[in-house]
Amino acid sequence: MVNLCHTKTLYFAVLGVSTVLFLNGCSISDSVGSISDSSGSIAKSSESISDSSTSSSKSDEKDKNTGDNTYENDVQDFTVTYLRTNSSLTNQNAFMEGISDVASQNGIVDWEANPKTYRAIGKGLRKAKISGTQYDLYKRKFTGGDVGKMSDIQEGYDR
Repeated sequence: MVNLCHTKTLYFAVLGVSTVLFLNGCSISDSVGSISDSSGSIAKSSESISDSSTSSSKSDEKDKNTGDNTYENDVQDFTVTYLRTNSSLTNQNAFMEGISDVASQNGIVDWEANPKTYRAIGKGLRKAKISGTQYDLYKRKFTGGDVGKMSDIQEGYDR
């Protein structure tokens, strides 16, 4: 009987230890799963940050392009306004001073060497419906006869 009692005790001890190990195994497995879930969340957060950074870069690039267009639009608008309020070319200096002011407001320093300036003037000439010999006269006056600048005006006019 002693052996039977000893065997039952040993049986319950092994069963108890097995149960504890089994339960701990589940707990360890749950912890590993939790760590795995956390790693997945971190990876997703990292992807989200990367996507956000890419989106921000694209937004900055778009803003920069919009800024470039702002200068051209401002020059075009000034050209149209100037042409509608000044019917003669007698005050070409006033036009050039106005373009200089627009460039300065847009942070453009060397506007006379910037092809965008002359393309925008060309767009303004077209928008003001200037054509024929009058167009040729303005183009020559606004560029001082510079062939490259006249070509830029033509390019803007043709767009």
